Amino acid sequence: MRDCAHGSELVWTGAIEEVARLAEAREDGPDANADAELDVLRRLGLLAAPIAPEGRGYRYTFPAERALPALAGLGGADLSVGRLFEGHINVLQLVALFGTEAQQARVRGAVEGGALLGVWGADGSPPFTVENVGDDRLRLGGAKRFASGLGAVSLALVPYSDAENRLCLLLLGVDDIARMEPESWRMRGMRASRSGTFRFEGIEISTDCVVGQPNDYRREPFFMGGIWRCAAVQLGAIERLVSGFVKELHALNRLDHPLQSARVGEAILAARDARLQVEAAVQAVEGGADADLAASLAVFSRLRVESAGLVVIQLVERGLGLAAFAEAHPLARPIRDLSTYLRQANPDAVLLEHARRLAARLPEIFR
Repeated sequence: MRDCAHGSELVWTGAIEEVARLAEAREDGPDANADAELDVLRRLGLLAAPIAPEGRGYRYTFPAERALPALAGLGGADLSVGRLFEGHINVLQLVALFGTEAQQARVRGAVEGGALLGVWGADGSPPFTVENVGDDRLRLGGAKRFASGLGAVSLALVPYSDAENRLCLLLLGVDDIARMEPESWRMRGMRASRSGTFRFEGIEISTDCVVGQPNDYRREPFFMGGIWRCAAVQLGAIERLVSGFVKELHALNRLDHPLQSARVGEAILAARDARLQVEAAVQAVEGGADADLAASLAVFSRLRVESAGLVVIQLVERGLGLAAFAEAHPLARPIRDLSTYLRQANPDAVLLEHARRLAARLPEIFR
């Protein structure tokens, strides 16, 4: 990263260090939040840094070679903040790709004012619904769960399936506190991500809130291909765990023990493997490769990062023993957060689907 609209390397480095300091001092109770850490990004202009004005709208100007170190750095500093920033730039890219100039102007004005954005995809109970009530009006119903940044996100992209099972997107204001259920997010980790439930019952909106055409959201390499960004955030946390593991062993004067050295070596191998997979996915997605192939490689990068994360967590816990399970241990919360964030929807089905796709294209992969 160098000096330009997306924030200089120096600014990003300072922001990541400050986020890490604040996160380390943060209480990790059930009502934890990352407001102070997000204020760092807001104060330094980094929430608006990925875009450049164009007319009333904007262009997305945060290429992967700059997004990757930012996402990994934030993931290493605090996974909740990394998760929220990943969702934020996902919205910025999607509205730049598919939004009208008026929608881009709305998003641009919001982020220039310090707003945080998010993508809220998981249906709650009852599921999210959209009903056409005529006169270019839509009535919303149901809920979205796992809505990351609840109470911090001002605008969200909310996907839904229409009557023809086409995936559509709405750009919605989501700052009504009365509709929020933060208590639905009671997890072992990622507590500060505030991924609660938001209820939409009875809201009426204009069709001007519809972003793009049906199934635009499914376009590759921006749909599954964008998974590399989540993997990058998780990668940063994995690398932090490895570094923290080495630091702890050194402080305990146990780093030179053969078994501990072996654990460190295995952890480095896992982390390096994960990074190489993510970097390969970035190259495929951002380098103009075949969109379907790039999407499958991005999916595989996240699966590999998941495997690496589980390996590193086990190595750290075995190497440090019971000490790593103490609430106050510096690696305890990163382990809890990573264990939670590594969970993804139906990973077995994802593996099978993309294994079939890649098996048919091995000459392109192995050349």
